[in-house]
Amino acid sequence: WKGEKKARHIALGVLLNLIGTITLFVIDGPTSFMNTPVKAEGISPQEFLATASLWDKIFNYSWMPLNLHRLVGNVTFGGFVAGLIAAYMFMGAKKDEERAYYDWMGFVGNLIGVGALLFLPFMGYLLAYELCDYDASICPYMMADQLSMFFEMQGAMIGLIFLASNYYIWLSMKRIEGVEKVRMTILAPVVMVLLPLVMTKVMTDYPVPDPTSLAFLLPLLLAPFTVGRFIPLTVSARTVIKVGFLMVVVGDAIWLTPHGFVPTGAKLVAELELPSDWNFLALMPAKNSAAFTLVFVTVVNYVIYNRAISQGTIVWGKIDFASQFVLIFLAFSAIWTMGLMGAVRSLLRKYYHTYNLLPDFTAESFTPTLSYSAWWITGITVVFYAVVSFAIIVTLRPSDSKGHAPEGSPVPAGSK
Repeated sequence: WKGEKKARHIALGVLLNLIGTITLFVIDGPTSFMNTPVKAEGISPQEFLATASLWDKIFNYSWMPLNLHRLVGNVTFGGFVAGLIAAYMFMGAKKDEERAYYDWMGFVGNLIGVGALLFLPFMGYLLAYELCDYDASICPYMMADQLSMFFEMQGAMIGLIFLASNYYIWLSMKRIEGVEKVRMTILAPVVMVLLPLVMTKVMTDYPVPDPTSLAFLLPLLLAPFTVGRFIPLTVSARTVIKVGFLMVVVGDAIWLTPHGFVPTGAKLVAELELPSDWNFLALMPAKNSAAFTLVFVTVVNYVIYNRAISQGTIVWGKIDFASQFVLIFLAFSAIWTMGLMGAVRSLLRKYYHTYNLLPDFTAESFTPTLSYSAWWITGITVVFYAVVSFAIIVTLRPSDSKGHAPEGSPVPAGSK
């Protein structure tokens, strides 16, 4: 795939992704229909279904939100799997130029994965909103009843993924010469710390979709990049990232804070409820602020990382070896979380094949525990890892025939 065939390679890649995306949208038709079959006001679902067209059945409440959620999730998955492959190859590389190449590949894969990951929580919110709009009973079933522990696990996994992503930035900064000279306005860490508190208060007083909340939040979010230019007080890049680590942990702790310390709402008693003074941490404004804090911290860290590679000198191939384990962990966590949330989407149908249309009272139709589901998800993820690892060993082993431009010595980050 060199020379004249390079364009052909790119064209095939684009075509493959288009076909894959179309296939995804087609598959999501019956998948979303099982969760949110078409309905209309004043008509029973069975009667409306009898007269509905094929397009009516496909274009149901959750079809497009599911398309967007899975599309962004697959981009995240693809980026992290590219990072996984790069990590394996980096570990097996014997030459400096090979390590430099796979270091760069891991960086790009992680960048794609994290870039898509930033949008994933909002795609999840959109899907959940449409599901709850379709049937209000779905919301408590997800968040406070049978599936509440699944969402606790989701919060833990998302927090770990964001923490690992920011840790990769930290390790990447170490291979940039001159990074100690890179500084950022003190407003950046200040806004990181204030964001969950201010956003929780604002969104409690002005719930979504009240635009008044934006009047308070947008100036706060943009302050480090606008007002910060005129404030002489600055902090080092590493200080910003350290504060970011802390706020990722704080944000995830808020995300995981339950209304009560029980597996389902049916078992909730007063003694196990969150103290009334802290009850706001279990409400959606706090959860929204927690998710947004994770995203904001990661964006700020990538902004300062971009400054570092533009102002300093990056040495490809000299990244801390621990970073490769971070890439492997990110891929595993992303795949595992996809399996977890796939189980949640399927289990939302309760005791129906098709929600409210086709009941399923067979012995195999039950809501499994988180433990039962986790074992299956882990097994599937491990099998997938084994297949990918085997493919890498067989087809992508570093060889002497591969020639890459020597990059073992320091070169400007922006050079080609």
